[in-house]
Amino acid sequence: MSDTATDDIRPGGWFRLPDFARTTAFRLTLLSAALFAFSSFVILALVYAATVTAGLRRADNAIAQESVTIEARFRAEGAAAANRYIVQRSVAGGEFLYLMNQPAGRRLSGNISNLPATPADAQGRVRFTYQRAPVGGQSASEQGRAARGLITELEGGYKLFVGLDVEDEERFVTYILNSVLIASGLAVALGIVSGAVVSRRFSRRLEAINEAAREVMAGRLQTRAPRTFSGDELDDLSANFNDMLDRVERLMQRMRSAGDSIAHDLRLPLTRMRGRLEASLVEAGDLADREAALAQAISDADELLKTFNAVLSLSRLQTGERRRAFETLDLSELLADVSELYEPVCEETGHDFALDVPCGLAILGDRELVAQAVANLVDNAIKYTPEGGAIMLRARVTSTGDTEISVTDTGPGIPEEDRSRVLERFVRLEASRNLPGIGLGLSLVHAIAEVHGAELTLDDGPGSSSGEGSGLRVALRFPSVR
Repeated sequence: MSDTATDDIRPGGWFRLPDFARTTAFRLTLLSAALFAFSSFVILALVYAATVTAGLRRADNAIAQESVTIEARFRAEGAAAANRYIVQRSVAGGEFLYLMNQPAGRRLSGNISNLPATPADAQGRVRFTYQRAPVGGQSASEQGRAARGLITELEGGYKLFVGLDVEDEERFVTYILNSVLIASGLAVALGIVSGAVVSRRFSRRLEAINEAAREVMAGRLQTRAPRTFSGDELDDLSANFNDMLDRVERLMQRMRSAGDSIAHDLRLPLTRMRGRLEASLVEAGDLADREAALAQAISDADELLKTFNAVLSLSRLQTGERRRAFETLDLSELLADVSELYEPVCEETGHDFALDVPCGLAILGDRELVAQAVANLVDNAIKYTPEGGAIMLRARVTSTGDTEISVTDTGPGIPEEDRSRVLERFVRLEASRNLPGIGLGLSLVHAIAEVHGAELTLDDGPGSSSGEGSGLRVALRFPSVR
């Protein structure tokens, strides 16, 4: 077999469906049309069955009643009276069909020539087609008309047949049946057409979103999915897709900025470490000098480890690794421990430190994480508040019932437009980056707040002790303990 023939019969060759026919929208539309057609068919079939049943019942009842009437005349007045009645009714041209045969089988009277050839059922009922007998010199009527009848055996060997023409009813029933089939076929056909139209439109919009996704995968993060602003599910998908891309782009920018910041923060201690080690090797001084160089190198290494530990802790918090069962924490005890740690530091740096924590305050949380968050806030306050400034660590219950921990200082504060930015990784408002720190303190506090379902807010403080700046108040607001 040639390669061409093989290509023709493989999947996707001759029998490959159009793209729109393989979409979910087309299949759902076609399924809806099929269900509609089926339900319409069932309803119309019930109407058809009811119509047929009602027509047959009406014909059978009329035939039975007419047959009883003739049979009563036969018993009361004899065959002659029954014959006169049949002749009168036949000449009058009614809707009934009559035939009365003598005992020998010869036709006595009636408007049809012979008994139906179709066998009768147990009740004598028969369904047949007939030809009317000539009456008064008239020619025979049309053939093949549908009728129903009843054959009755009379006394003396006479046989009576009474029938009823149901040709019009049969035609009406056939018309209904054809209407049912045509309506069902039209429903399916319209379903296919509407499915093709809907799926083509759906496919074009979905392909636009897929094309945007392919562009993003190719590295063009500025690409966005088109929107129609119609408010439908595809427009919502495009909006969410674009919001996701905006967030990814911001994260990528932050990662690049964080990489630059990490490189800057790590370069200085690494350079100092290398310089000291190289100097100790070149100068080859006494043992005390070499020990001092090694001690300083260890200190620099500790600074590097501190940076990496901070990054690792922040990553673990943001990925949920520390979300474990919380316990009820006594804030007076926890904040007293933090105060005991930082009061000596404030005395050395010339800061006035105060603690204001009423008894009985409690929150649900991780003791280690909450203590770390408060320590970071106090450490930042000490770092940025000039000598002679004041720092207060405070806890209280707000008017909404939440529990708030706040650290207030009289430092320069943070401009309002920068307060959301300082919560990001490696962001430092001090552009020269000469002050100690790596820009992870507030971002770590923010992550701890998110783990606890707390709210972190930055506001103006009581003012700067140097007269320049507003001071800063950083608050952690925890949900009330129920």
